[in-house]
Amino acid sequence: MANIVAQESLKGTIVTYIGVAVGFLTTFFILTNYLTPEEVGLTRLLVEVATLLSGFGLLGLTTSISRFFPYFYDEASLGAGRGSIIHHGFFRHISLVALLGSCITLPLYYLLRKPITALFERNSAMFVDYYLWVIPLTLLLTLWTISELYSIQLLKLFVPKTIRELILRLLLLTSYIIYALGWVSFPQFIGLFVLAYGLSMLTSLTYLSRLTRLNFRHDKSFLTPELKRTFGRYTLLAFLATVGTTLAGRMDLLLLAFVDRDGLSSVAVFTVAFFMVSIVEGPTRAIIGIATARIASVMKHKDYARTRLIYEQVSFYQLLTSLIIFLGIWCNMDNILSIMPAGASYLESKNTFLFLGLAKLVEVTFTASHPIVSCSPYYHWNLYYTLSLIIVALIANLFLIPIFGTMGAAMSTLITAIVGYGLQQGLLSWRLGIHPLSKRMLIVLPITLSMLLAHELLPDLGSPWLDMALRSVVLGVSALLAILPFGVIPEVREFVQNKYGLWR
Repeated sequence: MANIVAQESLKGTIVTYIGVAVGFLTTFFILTNYLTPEEVGLTRLLVEVATLLSGFGLLGLTTSISRFFPYFYDEASLGAGRGSIIHHGFFRHISLVALLGSCITLPLYYLLRKPITALFERNSAMFVDYYLWVIPLTLLLTLWTISELYSIQLLKLFVPKTIRELILRLLLLTSYIIYALGWVSFPQFIGLFVLAYGLSMLTSLTYLSRLTRLNFRHDKSFLTPELKRTFGRYTLLAFLATVGTTLAGRMDLLLLAFVDRDGLSSVAVFTVAFFMVSIVEGPTRAIIGIATARIASVMKHKDYARTRLIYEQVSFYQLLTSLIIFLGIWCNMDNILSIMPAGASYLESKNTFLFLGLAKLVEVTFTASHPIVSCSPYYHWNLYYTLSLIIVALIANLFLIPIFGTMGAAMSTLITAIVGYGLQQGLLSWRLGIHPLSKRMLIVLPITLSMLLAHELLPDLGSPWLDMALRSVVLGVSALLAILPFGVIPEVREFVQNKYGLWR
C-alpha cells in the first residue's frame, strides 16, 4: 500500500503541477490583467454557487459512492458481453439519485431567485445579472462529479486528474484569451466559461465509458430491501453532512460577496489567495481520491489497523510536501505580487494567503479522516460534525469579515478547520483508536526553521524574478537538508530505484 500511495501521488502530482503552471499563467498574467476585479470575482462566485448546488443535487453521492461501490463490485461482469449488467447496475442507481436531487434543487434555486439576488444586489450586483448561468453550470458539475468518482472507484485516477487539473484550465485559459482579444463581449465570455466545464464533463464521461460499459440495466434481485434501506439511510445522512460541509467550506466566499462592502472585488482578492493555496494542496488533490477508494475497501472488512497505517502514511506525506510548498510561497509573496500586472489591486491577498495556507495544512493532515468516518459504524456522526462546522463558520465569518475583510474570511476558515477536524479526529481516536500522528511528523519543525532562517538571511536582489528564482532554490535546498538526516522517505527511494514503477 505504501508504494501504491507513493506512485499514485507522484503521477497525480506531476499532472497537478502542470495544471498549476497553466493556472499560474492564467491567474497572474491573463485573468487579473484583462478582467476587472469584479469580473474575476463573478467567475469565482458562479463556480462556488454551482458547486454548492451540485452538492445538494448529488444527495450525498460524493461519499456514498465510495462507501457502497465495494458491495456492488462484480468482477465477473467485466467480461460479460454488450448490454450486460455491470456491477449490478451501480451506474444506473447513482444516476437516478443525482437526477432526483437535481430535479429538486434547480427548480428551487430558480423559484428563490428574488430573495437570493436581494442578498447580493448591494455589494455584488453583477451576480444578479448572471444568476441563471448557475443552473447549466450546476448540471455539468453534477454529471462530471459522478463520472469522476466512478472512475476513481475503478482505481483510475490519472486521467480524471488530468481532465480536472489540466484540460479544464487550458479550456478556461482559451476563453480568457478570446475575451482579452476583444473577440467576444463579456456575456458571451460567460457562455464560453460555462462551455469549458461542459467539454470537461464530456471528456470525463467518455473516458469512463472506455473503462466500463455504461448502461441503465440493473440486477433487481441484488438490490434487496435491506440494501435499499441501508443505502437510503446512509445517503440521507451523507447528504446532510456533505451539504453542511460544502456550505461551511464556501461560507467565507459567499459571505464576502454580500457582507463585505467591496463585494465581488473582495471575492477577487480571495480568489487570488485561494489559487495560491490550491498549489499548497496539490499533493492532496493528487492522492486523496485513490486513498479514499483504498480506505473504503479496507474499512469494509473492519481492518482498523491497516486503516490507521494508510491514514498515517497519507497524512505524513501530504503534510510534508504541503508544508514545503506553503513556506516556499509565503517567503516569495512579495515577489509574486510584484510580478503581477495588477498586483497593487491584490496586496491584501498576502495576509489572506497566510491564514488560508495554515488552514490548508490542518486540512491536508486530517482530510483522510472523512472517508474513514463515512465508512465506519459512526458515519451518522458526520451530521453532528457538520452542524458544528456550520455554526462555527457562520459566527466566525459574520464577526471577522466586517472587521478584517478578506483576511477575516481567511481567519474564519482557519478557525473552522481547527474546530472541525479536531472534533472528527477526536471521534476516531476515541472510538476506533485511529489517528495519523507519528514521531516522524516532528520533522516539520526543522524544515520550518531551516526554510525561514534561509529566507531571513537572503538579501533582496532587487529584481523580483531573479530574487524569486534564487530564493526558491535556496529554500528547496534547505528543506532537503533538513529532511535527509531523518531517512523518512523509503517509499520514494524505492520508487527511484525502480523507475518503471510509475507506469505499473
